[in-house]
Amino acid sequence: MNILTEPDNSTFCPVRIVAIVGIIQYLGLTMAHYLQHATFDAQSFAIGFAAIIGGVGAALGLKKDTQGV
Repeated sequence: MNILTEPDNSTFCPVRIVAIVGIIQYLGLTMAHYLQHATFDAQSFAIGFAAIIGGVGAALGLKKDTQGV
């Protein structure tokens, strides 16, 4: 539960919720593609996943700097 909340541990953080949903969706779409086409491109998967993680990290870093404004 603490992973989805602000530092006060009572307010849900929209950035973290969208990040969790986006990661689950990315994994689900990758699995669906594999089941339909029986091919898996590890390099493309890693590049896409790294972009998601980098974007989430940047969003949380910017959010941290603007809290209380």
